[in-house]
Amino acid sequence: MDDDAAASYRALQAFARRPGQPLDDLKDIAYTAQYHFSELLFEILGRLHAMGISDNLVFSGGCALNSSFNGDVTERSGFKNLFVPPAPSDDGNAVGAALLAHRQDHPGAHAPSPLHSPYLGSRIDDKELAHYLNSARMLGQVDVKPKDLCRYVAQEIAAGKVIAWVQGRAEFGPRALGNRSILADPRDAGMKERINSIVKFREGFRPFAPSILHEHGDAYFENYSLTPYMEKTLRIRPEKRAEIPAVCHVDHTGRLQSVLRECNPRYHELISEFHALTGTPVLLNTSLNVMGKPIVHGAGDAFGIFLSSRIDILVIDDLVFSKSPAKAPERAGSPQTATA
Repeated sequence: MDDDAAASYRALQAFARRPGQPLDDLKDIAYTAQYHFSELLFEILGRLHAMGISDNLVFSGGCALNSSFNGDVTERSGFKNLFVPPAPSDDGNAVGAALLAHRQDHPGAHAPSPLHSPYLGSRIDDKELAHYLNSARMLGQVDVKPKDLCRYVAQEIAAGKVIAWVQGRAEFGPRALGNRSILADPRDAGMKERINSIVKFREGFRPFAPSILHEHGDAYFENYSLTPYMEKTLRIRPEKRAEIPAVCHVDHTGRLQSVLRECNPRYHELISEFHALTGTPVLLNTSLNVMGKPIVHGAGDAFGIFLSSRIDILVIDDLVFSKSPAKAPERAGSPQTATA
């Protein structure tokens, strides 16, 4: 680090938050940084669009994780369409570098098929999980048939339960997209504070994401467009804000996830069951971890968070574990009595 860089670093340290320092002291700094970041980058994008290369923009790098900025790109830059990959920072750039190197080394080879799925991580190991199944009686395993799973979990969410949801392969990238998630009812205004205090142990100002069925996105968000990786923050329509207060940020926005059946069939089914039960096609979604820890990787991680927090139910693929006696899932055509 040269002398100028070291001096700049020391100057920035003066603005670093100190332990116990009120967040109010830093609000102006955070707002100013976001404002100037946005104005500078919109100037760059405006000039880029004026070159007439394309109306479509692919945005990558660490700055592409700024979802508040991304939500305004098509409104302010001139570009009509924006694509941000699920892992736009160093992890995703490394994949791009590997693909480029492969192309250079094998110029005649066919390009690999597009990577449409973010679910490229590891699965829960059956051998590790078996150790916990041996203690299933102590853990309170619930007998739910796979075909009834989504209906059962939707009923529990609508009844106010907080769910740890572990399905299939983990997400590639920094966002929990319905395979390593904590899920809850977005209609409960107190749910944000509850999850922050009993599970996430983090600052109360941090918002939670709304996962919404893609087919209902335009009814809930202004200037809606497909947002499968929580890459954009959009404004919630005024008439919908009171319906989903737990995922409505102080500025009436939400960093949403559009959920498509073809991308994640089971998660789509779960939200669809919740929609059928409550009339709301949205779930509160946040990453399955506690503050400062990585997202759940193995069965031990999942049970560790489940047993050490006040999460009510843990779902691992087709298996359901509860800390309290649970009712059997209602069958199709039975009365729907669960309420928020």
